[in-house]
Amino acid sequence: MTEFAQDTSKTNINNPTAPRLLQWLPAAFLLGVVGLGAAATLTSPGFRERVLGKDVITGTWQLTWEKGLDAKVPWRDLSVNLWGNLNYRLFGEARDGALVGKEGWLFTSEEYQTAAGDEAEIAAKVKYVQQVHAELAKDGTRLVVALIPAKTRVYPEQLRVQVPAQQTEGYGTFRQALMRAGILVPDVWGALKAAKQERPVFLHTDTHWTPEGANAAAQAIALAVQEVASDLPPAEYTVQIKPATERSGDLLRYVPGPAPDRVRELEYTRTDQGGGGLLGDETLAVTLVGTSYSADSKDNVWHFDDAVSQALKTEVLNVAQEGKGPIVPMREYLKSEERKDSPPQVVVWEIPERFLRVEYNETK
Repeated sequence: MTEFAQDTSKTNINNPTAPRLLQWLPAAFLLGVVGLGAAATLTSPGFRERVLGKDVITGTWQLTWEKGLDAKVPWRDLSVNLWGNLNYRLFGEARDGALVGKEGWLFTSEEYQTAAGDEAEIAAKVKYVQQVHAELAKDGTRLVVALIPAKTRVYPEQLRVQVPAQQTEGYGTFRQALMRAGILVPDVWGALKAAKQERPVFLHTDTHWTPEGANAAAQAIALAVQEVASDLPPAEYTVQIKPATERSGDLLRYVPGPAPDRVRELEYTRTDQGGGGLLGDETLAVTLVGTSYSADSKDNVWHFDDAVSQALKTEVLNVAQEGKGPIVPMREYLKSEERKDSPPQVVVWEIPERFLRVEYNETK
């Protein structure tokens, strides 16, 4: 983990106003739990057998005991969750990995991180995107970059701690650099800012967008694709709003206190006779490459690929991958049989802003 540009060693970054007198409570709470676990371990038959046996002579009993201690702490998971909840309720804090905003909003700490090498890394990303653009052009394929703004950028009014100044111009700088190179980069940030006036475009407790946010981004991207693509294979879709359900976001692993999101999933259904993609009679003219914002998984309630398909009125081939960032899926797609056998008219590359400073060897 890289360090923040600002000095947070003396300031509580989650809640700078937390009383200093209460800062000893986390240590006292956890020491008490560990103490109970240690007592239970010391009095256990297994521990006595090790101490009285030959393991004490060889010293291996200590290693075995240390490995088993954490599992023997009574109510460990309950204690961790209890303290996480109290920490949120009393101090408005989360464990390392997330920051607590206002009104139940949570943000990933990745969007606050900065380092001296960020500028060089972002420049390397620009260069790599240009290389991908040139490689796709060999097959007559146009590249459209769907640059997803950071959640902190879209909802600055919900922050308790402002992001470092080093981060403030990142989105615009990267977008302008790509556009100067002739790469289409629709203004997804502007689309999300407009859409959030009606409905939330990011989930409160998750790093990802809502179905409405994904739909708003898809509309902006469709306009860019239509500038460079013609005669797309037609497809018709209906959209149904499903009843609201609870969804616990990925940021709740760092703070169990906030209430889960209420999500109205959008269900997209193709209604014409086409379909089948590369394995059927229809060749897909648009390919979507990206991250978990686009990938089709069991936790995906935003269905970005379907939203793009509906906005373009053509079926989109989705090769996005979860948990690999934006670079690896593109690198693998460029080498794939899908691209070799049927190069599309357009590739939409979804890149979250929060990954721009993350180093990947593939960009070197």
